[in-house]
Amino acid sequence: MRWARALTATTREPLARGKLRGHLDRHVDRLVELLAAPAFDPAPATEVGEWLAAARFADPGPSLALLGTLLPGPVDRVAALLGAVASGHAAAHRREAAVEAERLRRVADDADAVFRKVFSSATAGIALFDIAGTLVESNRALAAMLGPDLFPPADLDALRAEWTRMLLADRDDSHLELALSAPDGDPLWTNVALSVVRGGDGGIRYRMAVVDDVTEQRVLQDYLRHQALHDVLTGLPNRQAFLPRLEEVLGRPGSITLCYLDVESVAIVNDGLGYESGDELLKVVAQRLRAAVAAERATVARIGGDEFVVLIEDSPATPGISTLATAFERALSEPVRLAGHGVGVSAGMGFVRTSARNSDAMALLRQAHTTLRRAAETGGKGQWGIYDAGEDERDRSRLSLIATMPGALGNGEIAIDYAPVAHEGRRIALTARLRWHDPEFGPVSHEQCLRFADELGLGRQLADWVLDEACSFALGEDVPVLVRLSPEQSRDPDLTAPVAEALRASGLAPDRLWLSLDARCLGLSDGLAAVEDNLTTLTDMGVRCLLHSFDCGLAQLSIVARHHLHGVELSPEIPRSDLCSSAAAAVLPLITATGTLVLHPRELYVQTP
Repeated sequence: MRWARALTATTREPLARGKLRGHLDRHVDRLVELLAAPAFDPAPATEVGEWLAAARFADPGPSLALLGTLLPGPVDRVAALLGAVASGHAAAHRREAAVEAERLRRVADDADAVFRKVFSSATAGIALFDIAGTLVESNRALAAMLGPDLFPPADLDALRAEWTRMLLADRDDSHLELALSAPDGDPLWTNVALSVVRGGDGGIRYRMAVVDDVTEQRVLQDYLRHQALHDVLTGLPNRQAFLPRLEEVLGRPGSITLCYLDVESVAIVNDGLGYESGDELLKVVAQRLRAAVAAERATVARIGGDEFVVLIEDSPATPGISTLATAFERALSEPVRLAGHGVGVSAGMGFVRTSARNSDAMALLRQAHTTLRRAAETGGKGQWGIYDAGEDERDRSRLSLIATMPGALGNGEIAIDYAPVAHEGRRIALTARLRWHDPEFGPVSHEQCLRFADELGLGRQLADWVLDEACSFALGEDVPVLVRLSPEQSRDPDLTAPVAEALRASGLAPDRLWLSLDARCLGLSDGLAAVEDNLTTLTDMGVRCLLHSFDCGLAQLSIVARHHLHGVELSPEIPRSDLCSSAAAAVLPLITATGTLVLHPRELYVQTP
């Protein structure tokens, strides 16, 4: 056990290896139990420190640093836990020194001689003061710790003030922490135990200060705390550090600007050049963002894998958002040399500028993030946007509705209606139409249901349910059932499996199921190939395939030319005048000539009384 080996070097009375291992195993188990507790309380860990002192381990600092790298759990909990262990050790060490001094003082009539022996040989620094608080004597350990000047005047004043409080409270001991200076000028953190030395008559003869150097433990705690609040890769504050900083700034008067950045090219670099190159790119982005706001009172933080935020406390010289966006784009646009290649950096940005004092930090961060997302949805990658309260309110309402969709589907709030499809005056099919009436938001259309399911990643589950219901319903009808799919459902590589299962479970003949795939996804990077694969397999299964939202685009016409489609549903967004134009007038008869149905918007979803 590495901790046991580290501790063995510090003990004055070595334990047998097996016995030591048994003790340490129990204490490590206790520390792990404390770390995992839902209500974290590091106080019981002081018992481990007290045991270390009782086992005569003189300086556990280096071994605690090692233990900090081995314990599982959040870094801030580990830091607090090790601090409690160190505190327990120091407290036990002080008690031991005080108890030993007191015991020896009472052993015999020559108590002074015995006390002097303890005083001179103790490893802790000890100082004796008279009743007025004037330094009378100190031991060699204290001089080695603090140098010949010992306590500065300000620290002497602190000791005297504490003794006064002890006297008023009728207490004989107290503890405080002092930041002193070592002889070389380095900071020295100490725990000071104050007590009084009484004579045989019970009167106070001396005031005593026992000083323990806890600098190593303090440095370890500070290091672990820093690690808990900073991103290891870039050195920037992380989310846990940034949110309190944002709350602090929002508590002061004045305007602030918050920018939320998504470095979009990181994923490509990770996949193409490796994660080491991706890490280097993130470090360069951090450096450039800090440089871009060097003239501002600003905080740059990394709050996610490839997400950064920049908080600026606005001044009269702070530029407008458009200028800031241009500055960030310019700072990031210079190619970065990674693995021998010049790599460009692309980032989307969402900006919020507010002067609302005491605004909610999490709400502000959400506003910046949704602005970033909205800019990407409307303009693509590498875009930036400015927060708009009206758009945000509409967006929040929509997202709130989307979030409730799985529950609505599970409890039956979403149902299926079947509307006739007419062609040349006769009913040729029934189309499955989703119907959802949300208690708060009202009716939600079939198209909205499909779009929301795609946004939520619920498209496959929704398609499975609709296919099962529609196939079962069609068994009792004299016409086929038409199911329209969303873009994500249309290019799903696993689409054919639930179709086959729905047909098998219902016993419906494949040609009585009409599946209409979304023609709009043909323009996506992987849409054309995925849709063609699904069309080929579904046609081989005997399912009648159509394309909806058809607007006579080249990719759509190529699909018609290569596949025997049962029909196309013209997009309702095509003006009627375009349907009579020379181009459409030439194309649509050719499609009809192949035996493919051409369904006009007016023929679809005929409402019955």
